[in-house]
Amino acid sequence: MTNHRILIIGDSYMNAETFRDAFAARGLDADVVTVGLHEATTDVAAIREFEGDPAEVAQLVAGYDIVALHAAPITSDVLDAAPDLRLIGCARGGPVNVDIAAAKVRGVRVTTTPGKNADAVADLTIGFLISLLRNVPASLRDVDERVRTGRALAESTFEGARWFGREMSTTTLGLIGYGNVARLVSARARALGTRVIAYDPFVDAATVTEVEIVTDLNELFTRSDVVSVHARATDDNRGMVGSEQFAAMKEGGLFINTARESLVDEQALLDALTSGHLGGAALDVNESDGPWRDLVAQPNLVLTPHLAGATYETLRRGADMLASEVEAFIAGDELRWER
Repeated sequence: MTNHRILIIGDSYMNAETFRDAFAARGLDADVVTVGLHEATTDVAAIREFEGDPAEVAQLVAGYDIVALHAAPITSDVLDAAPDLRLIGCARGGPVNVDIAAAKVRGVRVTTTPGKNADAVADLTIGFLISLLRNVPASLRDVDERVRTGRALAESTFEGARWFGREMSTTTLGLIGYGNVARLVSARARALGTRVIAYDPFVDAATVTEVEIVTDLNELFTRSDVVSVHARATDDNRGMVGSEQFAAMKEGGLFINTARESLVDEQALLDALTSGHLGGAALDVNESDGPWRDLVAQPNLVLTPHLAGATYETLRRGADMLASEVEAFIAGDELRWER
């Protein structure tokens, strides 16, 4: 390859070795460093969800023209410290830890890895779907209570009568958003016999043949047994799912959110659960200042710590996507995922 200086910056989530292996497979030589959980000592107002101190990163990137990273902070100060920098590759769908505006002003290109975790998120969504349909959350809490109090576990088929659930083939799944993840969820669910409908005002219904696209969000809730959120979060759709939507859902309906916490009014969700109108919910995301303490107390709720995309395959896919972008950049070819 030509004489480009490439730096890989790993972190606690995406290790540098995964990057390095993907780059080496394409004949790309790169230096490798790792940043840790250090408090920022410089201005980070333009970025979020990062790991590492921009002051440390500024020292690391000096002299490199290509930098590949996952969560390292790239601020205007970092960019000023790297006048040779020409390409930033961020292994995320949304590079919120990179000040893209500042990069563009300096002529630095930014590319990303959209959809790298789509299969992983779709898998977990289906897991949540089956778990809720079969009353797994509440039944597991019952088992835990029996173990802690020393009572015998279920020994008879008749005990299962407490946990009657539903099968996939009699269920209508409503998807909010019909992008990469939602289409993978749809394919998996339909393969298991589930009827799928979707709401997405940005999708032309005429281009979708495999599911019905509804034009009203409340209609989606009214017609669905289970609703799963897969929309991209924006300032305009904060709290798009609230008390009105939960009220529109049939008694005992189920709700899943593996997208972004800002899309759901969690107090409205809690009210729907505690009233009994909503039969259960599964969340992989939650508002840090929301009513999560009361939510986790609900027996029919699953709450996981934002692990939907956390698979080894996601890491390898993201690293390979960035390596391919760097390879294209060096060859003077078009970048597929440039921001």
